[in-house]
Amino acid sequence: MRITNFESPELHNVALWLEENENKTINENVLKEILRTVNITFVAEGINRIQSTLLCELKDSYVQQSQRYVTMDESSYEIPLLNETDSIKAKKLIEKAFRLYGKMSELKEGKFKGRPKAENYKYGIPIEDARYILPLATKTNMSIAMTGDKLYNLFWLINDRKYSGLFDDFREEIADCLPKVLIKQLPTFHDSTEETEIIEQFYNKYMEKIDKENNMVYIDGFENLDLKVGLGAVTSTSPDTPSETLTKWKDNADEKAKGVAKRVLGYGHDSVAEQARTTFGMMCSMVTYHQQIRHRLSENHREDILNIITDIKRDVIVPPNIKKSEFCEEFLNLTNEFKDLRLYILNEYGGDKALPFILNCDQIKLIISTNARIDREMLADRICFNAQWEIRNLSIKKLKILRGLSDILYETALPACVKGECKEGKLSCGRQQEMRKMFSGK
Repeated sequence: MRITNFESPELHNVALWLEENENKTINENVLKEILRTVNITFVAEGINRIQSTLLCELKDSYVQQSQRYVTMDESSYEIPLLNETDSIKAKKLIEKAFRLYGKMSELKEGKFKGRPKAENYKYGIPIEDARYILPLATKTNMSIAMTGDKLYNLFWLINDRKYSGLFDDFREEIADCLPKVLIKQLPTFHDSTEETEIIEQFYNKYMEKIDKENNMVYIDGFENLDLKVGLGAVTSTSPDTPSETLTKWKDNADEKAKGVAKRVLGYGHDSVAEQARTTFGMMCSMVTYHQQIRHRLSENHREDILNIITDIKRDVIVPPNIKKSEFCEEFLNLTNEFKDLRLYILNEYGGDKALPFILNCDQIKLIISTNARIDREMLADRICFNAQWEIRNLSIKKLKILRGLSDILYETALPACVKGECKEGKLSCGRQQEMRKMFSGK
């Protein structure tokens, strides 16, 4: 891999300041504050998708090459350093996955305009579904724009011994782009294994509530979401304190707050919806997990990613088009081969060598904290028929739960076509009537 197009003119001034203050104690808080308004951009070319997933978790602006542009040759994936026998075995297995990916997504003969649709594929399996069999060893390109304070988080990641083998090349490339005086202030090698174990112990009680059937679970939230939003809105416009307002409302507080919330949100003042917060548990494929984190809007905690490898009985996600096709058995057999290989690699070489053999179809558990404003925006996009099927199904589940908590706050958490015109323009799915029927009267 290589880093290209690096640009950050402000880093020169940071370096000068650090040199002038080399005798002062520069702790994490000071360094992050100095870097907070520094802009940095670069492109990471030829990284694999486990690297890009971990980078996306840093929550900056990322644009990643679509998997529809994956080619099927040796330059399209990268396996970690293994002995010759294991390397050959790993290479053959990945090539099997690429061949199946190619077969499932084979196009029909003939010409068609624009991006192919399901009917343009020989077996009705679009690339978006076929990619579920690809391993995270598959290469991609990624454009990154970040504020300088995220350099601290970036170096914490790439110098974590859990992942360090994954980022050997990346670490060298990024170091060549940065002032040496700055690198001295950034995190060096450390091992987060013990920290991860402690955090896992805390979240275990929540993770146990999530499984393949209960893949979208309400965990916690404010007791009365409408009251929080309505009282927040009144706080802005009333001379009374919130407690005085509640005293005036007396037993009608719930209805009064709901009325205020509906009226203020109707004005387009969506910021008050941030007063309502909920926490959910979700279980999804690595495809959908990547979509979840790249939006950067929610606060997420995922389980230790190595759990995917050690939990050999965990089911994978099989897209419906593949499940009903002639490829289903081959798909499942191949996933089992990957499970065996990566568990062996984990035990023989360590976690950083095993992670690239996680598949897109593997499932991961996470805890998601959002406010109603975020959910109104995200669900409106994800329930659209143009959204990927898995995240759409999960979003519909979440919306039903949220509307049980408040019908006012999540009234507009739907695609634009339900109440008006589709915002996709020429890319519209053409199924507006079907969408309206699904949510009519809701």
